[in-house]
Amino acid sequence: MNDRAPIARRKRAPTPPRRLPIPAGGAIRFGPKLYLAQTQPGLEGIAWSEIAARLGEHGGARELARRTVADRAGLTIFHAERIDPLGAMRCAEDLLALVAYRRFAPASAESPRAGATLERVRAVVRDARFIEDALEARARIAPGSRAGRKMRFRVVTRMTGEHEFRRLDLKRMVETAIGERGDHSWRAVEEDADAEFWATMLPDEFILALRLSDDRMRHRDYKAAHLPGSLRPSVAAAMAWLSHPADDDVMLDPFCGAGTILIERAHLGRYARLIGGDRDEAALAAARENIGPRHQPLELHHWDAAALPLGRAAVNKVVTNLPWGRRHGTHEENLRLYPRAIAELRRVAAPGAPLVILTGEIRLMADLMRRERIRPERIMRVSILGAPAAIHVFRNV
Repeated sequence: MNDRAPIARRKRAPTPPRRLPIPAGGAIRFGPKLYLAQTQPGLEGIAWSEIAARLGEHGGARELARRTVADRAGLTIFHAERIDPLGAMRCAEDLLALVAYRRFAPASAESPRAGATLERVRAVVRDARFIEDALEARARIAPGSRAGRKMRFRVVTRMTGEHEFRRLDLKRMVETAIGERGDHSWRAVEEDADAEFWATMLPDEFILALRLSDDRMRHRDYKAAHLPGSLRPSVAAAMAWLSHPADDDVMLDPFCGAGTILIERAHLGRYARLIGGDRDEAALAAARENIGPRHQPLELHHWDAAALPLGRAAVNKVVTNLPWGRRHGTHEENLRLYPRAIAELRRVAAPGAPLVILTGEIRLMADLMRRERIRPERIMRVSILGAPAAIHVFRNV
């Protein structure tokens, strides 16, 4: 792993805004050029930060709202004059164009409106004004996308809150409404669709979006080797983004697993050096296969993360996913591991270096911070595939 590629071959990292205000709730002012990026719940603010950085001040980007589909997705909804640069996004799993929207009063089964909501959804979808614009945007984000007169389409539905109908009922009504449109000859299919619509029913809102990105945004092509419980690429990218990537980064991931955090940091822009390690030889073998010869200088080590073979202040960034005590290790082991590992990370990190740490051991981490008087700059509660977790951002002292 010692071959060094010229640093100029790596793209300069986009500059993430330090903090951006969270938009207020309430109805979305629907109109043209509205888009939606989705990621794991709790990470939608980071996705928006990346969007704003990639589009820059001349991209006309403005965040309108954030929504959560419980335990499934975090959504940032935004306006942008252009979206072409967003095809390279790392912190989102899907990019979609908003094509229909309706706000409803909260429903109940006893309400006189019960049973009428689906008919209103049908009218909203049938009259959606921006599907053609969305198909044109998709051709720019995913070249080769088909948009002819005859269109096969698939509907993905999700619901949260109390409703008087089933998710299958929503799916069938959206399919019916799209089939009634006259802009294309639409045919509903389950496989090999030319267009994919995502219908989201929240407690008081209906959102219909057309997916612009393809599977490559969600499933990275470098993932040749997989490990059970391996970190999702979008989550790894979000953690690396929180470290504020810079050209002089010497970044450490002492629990690197299959190498996902290291690879995602490499994709975010230039760096000086990436260092990873793990005590599991099988994990290191998977990391070597995933990393290949593409990302250099990057080195991997077999080590005990509580006794790192690195000098004091050897790195200026730490980004890592600590063991959760579920698929790997146990809670009892973590009781001994966490204090030693955190102390070691503070030793090898330079003063002022950011430490971005993900863990599902939320209570253990809180106890450790209180006992050691460690004050995080930020704690982000997230949900990773339905499991509660938290990202802690520290500044080393």
